[in-house]
Amino acid sequence: MESAVTKAAEAPLEPAREVDAWREISRIPCTLNVALAVPGMKVRDLLALDLGSIVDSFKPVGSSLPVHVNGIVIALAEFDVVGAKLAVLINELK
Repeated sequence: MESAVTKAAEAPLEPAREVDAWREISRIPCTLNVALAVPGMKVRDLLALDLGSIVDSFKPVGSSLPVHVNGIVIALAEFDVVGAKLAVLINELK
């Protein structure tokens, strides 16, 4: 015998209710991070950092970087420049 809860969960939402549900979900805050790994870095390298230091990532320009939302990889992207600002160009959605 099926419960009412199972039936309600399987029933499709009415279009108006579905829009309302997405509207509510879209207000939930999240954190987006783009990670540039720097392999081989040691504590002594961190201690040597100063204003104007350049850290070489050894990645070629245009390399794909993982985009995380709340710790989950959702895309691959590359850094780009838009006007005078640094931006992220999404190349692939996961």
